[in-house]
Amino acid sequence: MSNTYISVMCYTNQGQSRVFAVDATDSTSTYGELVDVITGNSLGDSLQGQTIVKAMASCENFLYSPGGIVFTDNQNNCLGSVGASQVEQSQPQWQPVSINVQLNYKVKALTQASVA
Repeated sequence: MSNTYISVMCYTNQGQSRVFAVDATDSTSTYGELVDVITGNSLGDSLQGQTIVKAMASCENFLYSPGGIVFTDNQNNCLGSVGASQVEQSQPQWQPVSINVQLNYKVKALTQASVA
């Protein structure tokens, strides 16, 4: 079993950049929540009231291909998603999104092991 490192960088309409990350394992059967690398807070706690206008995601050390990054609201509804690039194969690219962040919103990682 190897560690899986996943991160997503978000850029908001107010010019703020934040990086969220998780250190999970390949055999996880659930979504891994990414947290702010500086504060340890969730997406909603870090960017409440702002709109994410672009995001990019990367992962490394996957035994399985990545499923991507999912942004969810407080009822676990999908608000948007971005694909995760494996850094060993390609550089991540900014992807346009429009996600109005509110309290209790989360960003989660999905691996192929999660959906198998």
